[in-house]
Amino acid sequence: MIDLTFIKGKIVYDDLSPLKNIDPVDQIDLLKEDMLQVEYAGAFLLDIGWYPSFDITGSFQIRAIKDFDWGAPLFFAKAKTTQLLIKEMMAAQNAINKDQ
Repeated sequence: MIDLTFIKGKIVYDDLSPLKNIDPVDQIDLLKEDMLQVEYAGAFLLDIGWYPSFDITGSFQIRAIKDFDWGAPLFFAKAKTTQLLIKEMMAAQNAINKDQ
């Protein structure tokens, strides 16, 4: 399982933590666009998904969104491994904390 205890917001949707900390290719049947959404004070969201869904050539996409402005994310990154995903999630959360 992926440990999300570092998350400081309210997790409102979580299909990410059941993933194993192994190569995403070995669990491709679990990788979809909507995997994690976290709400933060001040109308901030952290959103994680795999794009395109169930596609081995895809990647995790990490977005920090303010005021539901999906067209202009406060933070955007991609990750191909769960280790890099965690690193980018921490960076996105730091961006949210700086902007609050």
